[in-house]
Amino acid sequence: MRDRGSSKGVGLSAPGRRGRRTVVTAAFLVFAALTASACADAEPPSLFASGKVSVGTKNDQPGTGVVHTYKFSGFDITVARQILKSVGAEPDFGIVPSEDRTTVLTEKKKDLVVATFSITVERMKRLDFVGPYASTYQGIMVRKDDRRIRRPDDLFGKRVCTWPGTTSATTLQGPEYSRIAVYERPDASSCINDLKVTKVADAVSTDQMILYGFTQENPDLRVVPDLTYGSANHYGIALAKGHRADCLKLRDALRDYIGGNNWSHDFSTSLWSIPKADPRWETDYKPRLETIDSLSCRDQPRT
Repeated sequence: MRDRGSSKGVGLSAPGRRGRRTVVTAAFLVFAALTASACADAEPPSLFASGKVSVGTKNDQPGTGVVHTYKFSGFDITVARQILKSVGAEPDFGIVPSEDRTTVLTEKKKDLVVATFSITVERMKRLDFVGPYASTYQGIMVRKDDRRIRRPDDLFGKRVCTWPGTTSATTLQGPEYSRIAVYERPDASSCINDLKVTKVADAVSTDQMILYGFTQENPDLRVVPDLTYGSANHYGIALAKGHRADCLKLRDALRDYIGGNNWSHDFSTSLWSIPKADPRWETDYKPRLETIDSLSCRDQPRT
């Protein structure tokens, strides 16, 4: 009888062990599922983790982004340095053409692009932006002694040079500008040459902020005052999707920068020709904090 009782005891204890194993196994599966989900949702390492951030910028735009004797300078360069300093990182600058600004980010060749890169609805679908750090309209630059172009109608029949990847190139393709003889050259320097040297161009068109920078190294050129077209272009710091936490840190740093005194000092130092020509330059070029909130770190503008 004792043996049968002992056997029953063993029989009762076995289901208990199996039950505990079932509970442990279920708990492990839940833990593994939660861990896998957390890993799937986690962002990649911060762009600022190493303290060095690769930044694509321009090399042929005086006042905004230019290279002289292997040194980068201009307002884009200063903005990148100021904002990255606030998040504990330093920029490692490299040259990027206008038409490659999106590609170098999506292909992970650069961490950021700070290159007078306008925030648009289409670009926000592929990239995250922090900005704007400056705003400007499109304008016209001519030879200093040329007084033929004063009003929009004066552009009809004139040869206007622009280059790929710019909002100007896109805007001037609209039907309302069909009477302007717009053509493209590979880059800004080529358009400047066409205007100054060969004189095959009557004007160069891109954002006014960029054009004023060109006049600082080309005193024989001038921006036509009060002649603008298109909608405002808002320049942003661009980064690939998937780094939203980094994006928000940059946004907060930019808000502090715009809200302080450094923005006006840095802008007027890099682009001294603008305050000289426009007494309302801060109103015209300095972005509002609510615009930064509307356009930064979003898949589409906040309405």
